[in-house]
Amino acid sequence: MIEINDTCAEDPPQADAFRMILIVIIGTVVCSLGIVLNTFLLLSLRRLDVFRSNILYLFLLACLDILVELCFMLIFPASLVWDYFRVELLYTCWHFYIKYVSTVGQVLIAASTLLIVAASFERYICSLKSSIQFSPQRRFLFISIVGACALFMKGSVFFELELQSLPHCPPFQNLRLDLSEITRSESYKTIWMFWCRSIFNVFLPFSLLLILNSLTITNLNKLHSNGFQSVLVENRCQSIATTSELLPDNLSFQPLLGTSLTSSTINSFSSFNDQMPSLLRRNSEACAARRRKRDATRTLAALITIYLLTNTLNLLITIMEFINPDVLGSLGEGWTYKYLADLSSVLTISSTAFRLPVYFHCNGDIRAQIRHFAKACFIEQNEKKKLKKLTMHHPIVSSSTESVL
Repeated sequence: MIEINDTCAEDPPQADAFRMILIVIIGTVVCSLGIVLNTFLLLSLRRLDVFRSNILYLFLLACLDILVELCFMLIFPASLVWDYFRVELLYTCWHFYIKYVSTVGQVLIAASTLLIVAASFERYICSLKSSIQFSPQRRFLFISIVGACALFMKGSVFFELELQSLPHCPPFQNLRLDLSEITRSESYKTIWMFWCRSIFNVFLPFSLLLILNSLTITNLNKLHSNGFQSVLVENRCQSIATTSELLPDNLSFQPLLGTSLTSSTINSFSSFNDQMPSLLRRNSEACAARRRKRDATRTLAALITIYLLTNTLNLLITIMEFINPDVLGSLGEGWTYKYLADLSSVLTISSTAFRLPVYFHCNGDIRAQIRHFAKACFIEQNEKKKLKKLTMHHPIVSSSTESVL
């Protein structure tokens, strides 16, 4: 915190009724619901082997979403509350933690976006050929790169903010959050803060997700249309070949009449029947693997679609800032720009809050885990409570007491 000698001047009011409803009420409700749903999702996924499958992306994304939602509530609703209701304690606390929470929030948002891009890239690679699988080591490498890139792109936010103290000023004027000395460099402000961050955090992820999602769907359609019939023929040929190998020669081309039904024939049938369960099991495992791959693709496609829809307004605002930033600032004396930015923030945070319904609809494994956890949490707990009440009203008499009586 830097003490400066400056004239006391209160910042113009930032809160009005519309922003209070949009950010404080709607934003807080969405974030609270998101924290509950994402926590429920994490507890539901704990039974799955998330560290050895592509569900790891969804697990980490849920963790990041919870932290992002907490940061959102500490930054935006808290700022409007102290400004609108003039809460001095909240005003002081907000100015002391905002530098740290803002940096963490920016890094987490960048990491969440890049994590979706990494998951989309893995799904695109796997869509090129049905036999391609990512190893856990390669997946962890991608996640490490995502964390490093997010920290590199947004970690410098910490050094761009500084808290100025004006002890001679009255409350609500004695603290001021301002840009640091490094941001006064025109090259740093223009090249890094505006161009690089806008490209790497908005334009590039949006474009990559749009392109990768389209290419993945195209590849899967090609695999389905070009390979479906060949796979059926190949499987049928393999079944016939396997059956022919298991059947004896005298049964393959001779009718089952008279002396053809020998003891060796019966033994061959017994051997064939013994191997049928293993053949059926392999076929069932192959079907389950294809189903899991299809569910993973559907889940990621829905996740990307929601991201693209909720971030479209942010993309348009960024484009307008590139073209003519003065136009946004002049609309409605700057309030229109604030309203659009607030709406963009609420839309972005809503995408983190409603991922669980998407997973539940698109992914069978996650759906089964959510149902199992919900049953364990609510249904079994209610049954235990009912049983406890029943035993309290009708105590169970022990066998020893019955014998005495």
